[in-house]
Amino acid sequence: MLEERINELIENWGLENKNAVTFGHPKMKMKWILPIPGMMVYSFEQFQPFFISFDSTGISFFPLDINNKYAILGKSYLAWKDMKKFEFKKGLMEHEIKIELSDGKIEMKIAKFKAKNEWVKENNQYLLVNDFFRKK
Repeated sequence: MLEERINELIENWGLENKNAVTFGHPKMKMKWILPIPGMMVYSFEQFQPFFISFDSTGISFFPLDINNKYAILGKSYLAWKDMKKFEFKKGLMEHEIKIELSDGKIEMKIAKFKAKNEWVKENNQYLLVNDFFRKK
């Protein structure tokens, strides 16, 4: 499913480098916790997946509709020059990026792998080796 969508992304949005695209989501925040004897119930904000594309001028975010077979909903773009700070942190299951802007911040998790989508792991390795996770 995602493999089809990434090909659509490359074609429809004119991305030059298919290897510089990965899959992620905003860092999820907990809304509430309900302690029940023997277990805990957690409620998180709604999950919103994204394709995240890196290039020499900035980062593009493409939100995906999980209720419509991961249809691409649009595009948001951040230029490197508009970022006050960019941090990348390797993680065990997911990597994390933090972007500080003049009017706020963005925290995203980048999946290291995704079931039945080998391209996620391959593209993350490409992004690491080619130093895309660093402010240009």
